[in-house]
Amino acid sequence: MTVKRVLVGWDGSPDAREAFRMGCSLADGLGAEVVVLEVVHQPFSTEVFDEGRRQLARHATELAEEVGEHGPGLGSRVTLHHVVIAADDTAKALRDYAAEHGFDLLVIGRHGVDAALHPRVGRVTERQVRESTCPVLIVAAR
Repeated sequence: MTVKRVLVGWDGSPDAREAFRMGCSLADGLGAEVVVLEVVHQPFSTEVFDEGRRQLARHATELAEEVGEHGPGLGSRVTLHHVVIAADDTAKALRDYAAEHGFDLLVIGRHGVDAALHPRVGRVTERQVRESTCPVLIVAAR
């Protein structure tokens, strides 16, 4: 199997940060492209929309910091893109995006921001393992 495109699920959680590091490390070794995908929930009202924009700005800042911390370690062969889409179903959005854009590997954290509800594997991660059409690598923070 050749890996040329790596999709990393991002929500700002510790496990997502570790998935990002792992995805970049693998991509560097394989000369692959990395796309970081953040799925934000579609707003139902102006207040929710404004809060969503603030949350998106926080996540973009966190990702920029993560890239800054690991910039030299990303390797010269890694091309990084940050994509944000709005959807009601995070798991489906990740799965569909990976399939529609021809990704060879999905790297995702074991837990998202709702880790307290799922002590072993988060619901989005579980659905990726069950439903994804491309291989899924699950990463946990140390």
